[in-house]
Amino acid sequence: MPSQNSANIALRSIKKTFGETTVIPDLSADVEEGAFTVILGPSGCGKSTLLNMIAGLEDVSSGTIHIGEREVQNLPPNERGLAMVFQNYALYPHMSVGDNIGYSLKIAGVPKADRAKRVAEAARFVSLSDYLDRRPGQLSGGQRQRVAIARAIVREPAVLLFDEPLSNLDAKLRHGMRMELADLHKRIRATSVFVTHDQVEAMTLADRIMILNSGRVEQYATPHEIYHRPASTFVAEFIGAPPMNLLDVVGDGQALKLSDGTQIADVTHLGAATLGIRPEHVSLAADGIPARVTYSEDLGSHAVLLVELPNGSSLRVATQLGQPVTDQTNLNLRFKTEHLHLFDIETGLTLNKADS
Repeated sequence: MPSQNSANIALRSIKKTFGETTVIPDLSADVEEGAFTVILGPSGCGKSTLLNMIAGLEDVSSGTIHIGEREVQNLPPNERGLAMVFQNYALYPHMSVGDNIGYSLKIAGVPKADRAKRVAEAARFVSLSDYLDRRPGQLSGGQRQRVAIARAIVREPAVLLFDEPLSNLDAKLRHGMRMELADLHKRIRATSVFVTHDQVEAMTLADRIMILNSGRVEQYATPHEIYHRPASTFVAEFIGAPPMNLLDVVGDGQALKLSDGTQIADVTHLGAATLGIRPEHVSLAADGIPARVTYSEDLGSHAVLLVELPNGSSLRVATQLGQPVTDQTNLNLRFKTEHLHLFDIETGLTLNKADS
């Protein structure tokens, strides 16, 4: 059941306050029609509040929201042309799966024959055709979440909203549901906005990711851009497991050096800066920056080493499979210059960065 009327979302100068507390100070962004957009950030950053304002579950303190050509911030949820999938499924336990999926159509007065056809089609889209007569209590967590998704898509909305829908599932089910959601989006083509604090969900599902920090957009870009070209130290540290290494350095116009004078890389920067490099872009070498391993984690496919540099700074290094390193090992490191990032030491904003 491809969406017949997917729509773009335009947020303009959105502000949300609760009494004296400002949760979202001033936010403007566009969600492209038909795109899968993920709102990502730590707990308390305002991501669910923003989603609820789009849905009409929270009032907008100021600013406008357009869905397609319509200004909707003053409209009730049922008049906005959207559907929402919640974290807790919110299914009626006394109803069958089929009745749960079709309940909104029944309330809307859709004729029984049309309702049955649309319920069957929605159930087929989420692989629940054989479960329509069961009750939610007879289903697994993943199946109950698929019922919630089917209940949303049966309305053929222009916009689908997801509020951390996978957070109640175990790791194996989450992985499977991510693949199912990605496949579902390709088939129904509705504009989708998905809130999560899980960077793996964001990186694997999104066309674009909006990273929020205290209600402000730190970066809004594709997963590749965010990982390889972070706009700030906040993004650099938030995305990646383990996260990007950040070191205080000083450039003399020819090279970057640590506080003790150890040369890190030949980069023509002058003055203090924060240098960023991801653990996988630090390599072991016969010579280079001396370091001592203080802790190691063997993850099977690779190991993550925590090392101490000459000035006492700590650094994480991701090594390839088959490179045996133990605690207290002395080694030498090289930074891949093409993967170095420089950030303003005061603001944390990017200064320059090489394409990866």
